[in-house]
Amino acid sequence: MFARFFRRRAKPAITMIFLSKEDCHLCDVALEAVEQARRKYPFNLEIIKIQQGDEWWEQYWDKIPVGLIDGAMIFKYRIEAEELVRKVKSRSQNLTS
Repeated sequence: MFARFFRRRAKPAITMIFLSKEDCHLCDVALEAVEQARRKYPFNLEIIKIQQGDEWWEQYWDKIPVGLIDGAMIFKYRIEAEELVRKVKSRSQNLTS
């Protein structure tokens, strides 16, 4: 009867959308930081390369690379792995609250 109260809750799966575009050196650098962060604190990653005419283009073309979680921008241009881990952990904790 009480077993259900003692089961561990699974951590919610965080998915980050990483927006980039072709021939973008900042995107390559930021993606490496994202991968480093994922090794320290796993989360799902969806990489989208935008181009003119895409749904993301008008809003984000001048901010690339961009990281989004639940529609909120968590970084643009640059990110360090440690900073990204803190942000993802914070988002994860907010989902369990």
